[in-house]
Amino acid sequence: MGPRGIISAMDIEKTMEFILTTQAKLEVSVQQQAERSAELQALVKGHEERFAKLETSIATVTDLVGRLAQAQIQTVERMDSGFRELKEALISTDYKLNALIETVDKLVHRNGHKE
Repeated sequence: MGPRGIISAMDIEKTMEFILTTQAKLEVSVQQQAERSAELQALVKGHEERFAKLETSIATVTDLVGRLAQAQIQTVERMDSGFRELKEALISTDYKLNALIETVDKLVHRNGHKE
């Protein structure tokens, strides 16, 4: 073998060493990416669980707000009904009070004229 054969063998050996080193680095990088991917998948799963809990909580709050709104509507309706009844009672009381005042005025005038 001539000098070219030796150089070629050295070049092949360096090339093989380069390839093996690069492959080893690539394998480490792939392993790191796989680990990072697993971490990210765990994070995503945790977020999915939190989102599911939030959805449940939002549904519960929405239901409670709906019930509260219904209760408020019923309260307002009862208050309106109570105010109508109170107004009617006050009108009746006012009428009766006016009648009483008239009667007392008549009695006072009658008694006042007799004296």
